[in-house]
Amino acid sequence: MTIKEYYKGSKKLYSARFWYYKNGIKKSKAKKGFEKKKDAEKWAIDEKRRLEGLEAGADKITVAAFLDDWIKKKEENKKLSPTTLNGYKVNIEHAKKHIGNMLVSKVLKVDIQDMADALTAEGLKNRTVKYVIRTLHAAFNYAKDKKLIEENPCKNINVTEDEQPFAYSIYTADDLSKLIFALREQEHWLYLPVLLASMRALRRGECLGLAWNDIDFENGTALIHNNYVVVEGKGYHKKVKTKESNAKIDISGFIADELKRIKEKNEKNGIIQTYVCEIDGKLPDPSHISRALKNFQKANGLPICRFHDLRHTFAMLQLESGTDIETLKRLLRHSKIAVTEIYTHENMNLKKAASAKMDKILKLKKCDKSVTKSKKTM
Repeated sequence: MTIKEYYKGSKKLYSARFWYYKNGIKKSKAKKGFEKKKDAEKWAIDEKRRLEGLEAGADKITVAAFLDDWIKKKEENKKLSPTTLNGYKVNIEHAKKHIGNMLVSKVLKVDIQDMADALTAEGLKNRTVKYVIRTLHAAFNYAKDKKLIEENPCKNINVTEDEQPFAYSIYTADDLSKLIFALREQEHWLYLPVLLASMRALRRGECLGLAWNDIDFENGTALIHNNYVVVEGKGYHKKVKTKESNAKIDISGFIADELKRIKEKNEKNGIIQTYVCEIDGKLPDPSHISRALKNFQKANGLPICRFHDLRHTFAMLQLESGTDIETLKRLLRHSKIAVTEIYTHENMNLKKAASAKMDKILKLKKCDKSVTKSKKTM
């Protein structure tokens, strides 16, 4: 919003201009002839609210109405990915159950804290409650920008920690080999997604988003840049989440041989695919992959793990084989080394190996002292 003063004859007047979004298109509106600056500002604020679907009277807007309007604008602007937008929608529904009937201008920090405590008591996990708070924080920042509130009530909200932190399941090298070769032997459609996740650390959506055109068999590389997701039954292709995730990976060796073998076999049978993990000409729902993996593990007497745990397994096995943390960060395509270092904290085999080294050091020192003592005696 811009307010400018100008003169009409000897009389000082004010003009106001503001910008707003309508159906995803940025527009502006202006008006002149205000005798007072505050009148120009009030007109711009009230008119902007009216055009964007907000009532001029901020003290009459409920949280539910405000959040519905906020998410509608997010949808119209088309700046959020489908998964993020859907996550926001779920989060505001959680919030509306507890504070939806309150007036936006009356919400206090204690109300947000009570809501967070109630959501935790209902059984929502710590990270889910935090996500709800983050979404509300963004929404109330928008309310603050629109002069609906003076302060954001979502600051410094305490979320009760989960009693039992989430623990992922890690496969041993033997179990992973059994899983991979059981899938290969049965020519199961899960074979390639599992191979890519466990041997090259691709995320589920990255496995599904990998196209045959992304693979360079001559140089033994694959470009990871596409992520496939399904939101409310509709499939979307979007960019991978960070610039570090967008990278070329090595696929030489066994994986390249298997990808080439399956591609040639499909083409021989008249099956031409765009994406590596297609089934009958279309990509499976990501959640279907997770369920199918669990069913396959049960049917074949294998330990149960989530699909994403295959990526964790890759990390742990790499560390145990001697891969340094910086190289592992690049292999996992993490944006921060701190994320990769979590694996060193969790890996008990590494801790045991370090303890064994310490035992050897102490034994060597003990031996050295014994030898020195014997020489002095002589």
